[in-house]
Amino acid sequence: MLIRLLLGFLTVIVLLMSFNYLSFTFFQNNIRNEIISYNAQNIRFTSERYEEHFQLVQKQMYALYFNDDVDRLQKASGNARYALLDRVKQEIIKVVGNPLIYVDNAIIVFKEGSLTLSRIGTNDRASLFDKFYASTDYPDSFWQKQFNETYSAKMFPMSKFYEHSFHKAGDVTTKGLFIPYVLKHWQNEDFYIVAMMDANQLFEAFHRSVNANFIILDKQGLPLFSTGGLAKREELPELPVDKTYLLRDNTYYFYQTGQNSGYTYINIIPSASISKQISKLNLTLFFLLILSLIVSVVISVLFSVRFNRPVKQLVSSLQTAGGEDVRFKSNIREFKLIGQKLDDMLQTNARIQSDLAQKNIQLLSYSYLNKLKKIYSGSPGAIDMISTQAYRFVVYEITYKDRFWEEMKEEPGPLTYSIYTFINHSLLKVFPASLTIQIESRQMLSVINEIDDSRLDAYMTELLKVVAHDADFYFLTIAISPAFPQSFDFTEAYEQTVKLLQERKLNEDTQIVRQHAGRQSVHLLTSAQEQQFDCNLAAGNTQELLHLLDRQLALMERKCETVLQYQEFLIDIVQKVRKAFHVLRLDERAIQPVIAGLSTSQSFYSGRHYRKFFSQLLVAACEEIRSNQKNEDPVIDFVVDYVNKHFAQDITLDIVAEHLHITGGYLSTYFKEKTGENFIDYINGVRIRVAQQMLLETDLRIQDVASSSGYQNINSFNRMFKKFTGMPPREFRREKRTEDEVG
Repeated sequence: MLIRLLLGFLTVIVLLMSFNYLSFTFFQNNIRNEIISYNAQNIRFTSERYEEHFQLVQKQMYALYFNDDVDRLQKASGNARYALLDRVKQEIIKVVGNPLIYVDNAIIVFKEGSLTLSRIGTNDRASLFDKFYASTDYPDSFWQKQFNETYSAKMFPMSKFYEHSFHKAGDVTTKGLFIPYVLKHWQNEDFYIVAMMDANQLFEAFHRSVNANFIILDKQGLPLFSTGGLAKREELPELPVDKTYLLRDNTYYFYQTGQNSGYTYINIIPSASISKQISKLNLTLFFLLILSLIVSVVISVLFSVRFNRPVKQLVSSLQTAGGEDVRFKSNIREFKLIGQKLDDMLQTNARIQSDLAQKNIQLLSYSYLNKLKKIYSGSPGAIDMISTQAYRFVVYEITYKDRFWEEMKEEPGPLTYSIYTFINHSLLKVFPASLTIQIESRQMLSVINEIDDSRLDAYMTELLKVVAHDADFYFLTIAISPAFPQSFDFTEAYEQTVKLLQERKLNEDTQIVRQHAGRQSVHLLTSAQEQQFDCNLAAGNTQELLHLLDRQLALMERKCETVLQYQEFLIDIVQKVRKAFHVLRLDERAIQPVIAGLSTSQSFYSGRHYRKFFSQLLVAACEEIRSNQKNEDPVIDFVVDYVNKHFAQDITLDIVAEHLHITGGYLSTYFKEKTGENFIDYINGVRIRVAQQMLLETDLRIQDVASSSGYQNINSFNRMFKKFTGMPPREFRREKRTEDEVG
């Protein structure tokens, strides 16, 4: 028997060696082709990503090109022109602010007046391209020349752009390596748009090769981009149009022509690099071949000698034992263990059979969960256990009240399990074929296959009575679905039922929800209230903001709005605060702890929870805004002081700018960047706040209040007052005084 085993192992060795040798030969002959195919796929992928991105940038720039505000900007003048300039600038910031577009700036170059508009504001064309986007390859004369060119979209070779300091002795800052992309249209030749595409970011995002030698050629074969600087076309060989790679002078050129742009994308890989990879793989494979041969020989000898006698004895024992006892004598510890384990397996099998019945109910619960979550477990038999009759869902969500958290010094897990146990047992008495499972920490699901509304209503009535005993500590939201036919999608039915939970009214009572309210839109702030909110937030007026939101919450409470509407209103206010911080360039860390509380907002069950959240959010936000306003800035401080002293007089941008010895355009841009508010809006805000104070503290006529606060035209005063407060001045005086009398 030993000889037979040894011969068998030797036969296996010969077969293994033959297989390894054939594998080695096949691998050596085909690895080069695989590497070439891999690099060809890489350049094809890179070209497709570049082409898609160039089309995306072109669409974004043309959308900006045909923007209505850009068209009106050429005809506007005075304050209207300033407002349009700001709106277009904000649109540019929104476009280039997308990190996935890889555009550093979008510059609108106007023919008339040599004006440019970009995300950094308005500038003279020569100033912009000599100071902020300076390049030896693209001086101001180059940009002036583009008005006479006849193309509609053209990409120019990459160049390094610099920013010069305002001081003559200041440092020169490198802005980056950009590819200028100029777009214009024959319908309007008074301006064009330049998209400064970041060449390095494009390369990092779209290039897919371990080798960094990469070049993009335009339709004329001139380099647009190269990782080693712009190469000369003469340094590259002619690339056949019917191939995807070329081997020339021990160098591989993998190339692909873009279908849309006609640009040629080239990866340059030295032949030595590919050969080195093949050599390493060949050496590794040869080493594994020798190692497998040595290990096979050693193992064959050891196994043949060591296992011959025990295996023979084991076979003999099995043949003579009659299936009653398989244990035998052996000096090998492992074979002794085999005999013991066979006996243990028989005992374990008996225990498994006894536990199997108890596990079936758990398996059924898991099957429902898998079907709800669309999880394929690989056990179709378990899914077959689910009934195929018509069914309905009942979802229970537990909400613990403040008294529970104050008096119970433990987690609600035990109480949740008690509620689950009661619902499960009581429901089984009414619907024996039902199944209740806990699907979330505070959420349970009952599946009922018997469609009997009268019995279900009777059960819910009894359940409400039981829950009412502990109403001081928690309440339930019970969503009852309609009857679904057996063919209806299980997961979709569950999701529809869970959505019903959001239709509960905001109160502290256990509620049963059976259908959607069918609302069209959530009740949010009106445009006037949004203007009032934004103005008070920019000024850091905490009390006015809280008063506005308190009135809105009171209105929602009177209308019995749903939890979903409260949640949407909450998120809307948070987004407004975050937007204000973005405009004012403030650090969100001041409000981040409060915003982090959004994760627990699903447990809010009364208006006081929302009022508390808004109070924490707005107090933190307004403190940060007021703190930022205290930072010293000579220009802003002068403007604020001048407006506060002369608000009753005629104030224009040019008048204030003349006192500062700067231009009105520069002051407008500077004031907007520092405060996040337009100059004219700030003046009107100061005047309206003064008017509010006079309306509340004096008995002056509306005409006199308007004149004293800087408005000579009563209609203009009424219109501006309503824009900032949401109501006319006369109504404001009457409402505020009524509130004071009631208070």
